[in-house]
Amino acid sequence: MATISISSRKTATGRRYDVRYRLGGRTYPVVRAGTFKTEREAKARRDLVAGEIAHGRNPADFLAQLSTAVNTFETFETWAERFIASRIDVAVNTRKMYRSHLRKVGETFSDRDPSSISAFDVAEWVAGQATERKAGTVRQYVDCLRVFLDFVGVEPNPARDPRVKLPKSDTDEVVPPSDEHYLAILDKLLPRWRLLVITMEQGALRPGEAIGLRWGDVDASASRLRLSASRTKTGRARWVQLPKWLTDAIEATCPLEDRTDERKVFQGLNYSAASQAMSRACRLAKIPTYTLHGMRHRRITLWHHEGVPLKVIAERAGHSNRP
Repeated sequence: MATISISSRKTATGRRYDVRYRLGGRTYPVVRAGTFKTEREAKARRDLVAGEIAHGRNPADFLAQLSTAVNTFETFETWAERFIASRIDVAVNTRKMYRSHLRKVGETFSDRDPSSISAFDVAEWVAGQATERKAGTVRQYVDCLRVFLDFVGVEPNPARDPRVKLPKSDTDEVVPPSDEHYLAILDKLLPRWRLLVITMEQGALRPGEAIGLRWGDVDASASRLRLSASRTKTGRARWVQLPKWLTDAIEATCPLEDRTDERKVFQGLNYSAASQAMSRACRLAKIPTYTLHGMRHRRITLWHHEGVPLKVIAERAGHSNRP
């Protein structure tokens, strides 16, 4: 006797409902008839399968035809790849950011036709994200989704609908560490992280600027670093002066013959791991937690206290708004 069942399971993106059936007793194989986000959808598929069986037809034949019809549209995931490939007008890091953000949005919409996404869908998704992530992160995701749907040509753009409410910004003030806390952090960091943090602090570098440094950007003869426009937040190139002792320490990490232009200065380091190393060092030192960005602010604060003119500070730090 044929049997049809619905089972549920938890996934990273929420509960899913699976529909399975057998055309006869235990000797018949279990066949999957689909997986769904809601129990109502699963029941609709169960009833469809039951109707096919009741009429003496194999449900697999109808489901195959249904799958072919459904998959005639191009999915969110397919459009995302096209969008990223088209953005030759932005820096490499910006394309990486787009890819990361769309991958996160795609956890919900990857199999959808972008034109089928409604303002209600976006609002519901934003509300769910707001319970798990910082407001600033959610806003970045929505900004990316807006630009993406503009590219696809979805009109009106559901991500720009006034009914889509964004969470209130939770931007915290960046507090730079004191001399005492800075030295305590360096004492607890492993050598590989210590040199990165010192370089950020001495040159007022943003985390991405420091981590992305290549040997082709190092001017050891003049003890300075070149930040190309494609690797800065503001899109402006600048030179960063370092003390001679720090340049010597950086040079000591890689033999001259191994310094290819594209080889990274800080091999194997990334932002996530560096942030974790910073947090761990603060815990071990039993001091308040400071961020990587706090190193940049520490140097800017020191320059200010030393009486360096604001215009010079802005040029050194690569601020977008210069006095």
